[in-house]
Amino acid sequence: MSTSFSRRFVTLVEQLTDGNKKRFAELTGRSPSTIYRICRGGSRPSLAYLEHLYETFNIDLNWLITGERNVEQLDHKQTSDLVIAPKFDVEASAGFGQVGFAEEVSEHFGFSRQWLASQLGVHTDKVAFVSVKGDSMQPTLEDGDMILVDMSYQQVHKEGVYLLYTEDGLMTKRLKPIKGGIKVVSDNPEYPSWEILASTQEQARVVGKIVWFGRDI
Repeated sequence: MSTSFSRRFVTLVEQLTDGNKKRFAELTGRSPSTIYRICRGGSRPSLAYLEHLYETFNIDLNWLITGERNVEQLDHKQTSDLVIAPKFDVEASAGFGQVGFAEEVSEHFGFSRQWLASQLGVHTDKVAFVSVKGDSMQPTLEDGDMILVDMSYQQVHKEGVYLLYTEDGLMTKRLKPIKGGIKVVSDNPEYPSWEILASTQEQARVVGKIVWFGRDI
């Protein structure tokens, strides 16, 4: 039976995952059946779960529980709902590397914390933009693309496109975990792949995982 709380919880699901209860369950670490029951008013979430929602997504618990918002805190909440991503004045080669990593910030971009979490699976403020140079990651990435990097990823646990810092500079590459190291792959087959082994890991480090890109049309 629907209640005021369950209706507000449904609103929260709509905000974070466009109403997809299964995806909301995966995103917040609960089973789909649990989320369905809460949305129907058949049960209430535990205090520990509410604390998890607050700490991870910065939701307004006062509104979720009581339906009331603190007007004096709205401006602060609107600001805290934004993640500011600096754009570093540096290019990440999609080729054989660009020497140097000048960490000078040229611009800043604001992202909705909710959108980052629900659409990109990003749950950190440690994000930044750099530009791509070269063609080794075509057709995935093009020369001039602006890539958003989640810098909370320092290890490669599964295949993905990452920003890598090597002796030759910054590179955007597809990284695949293999026994004893990491395989470094270019999506453009004209470029050779290579491996980072345990004995050579000091020569290359993962800066972060690429989660989004922007491109001129």
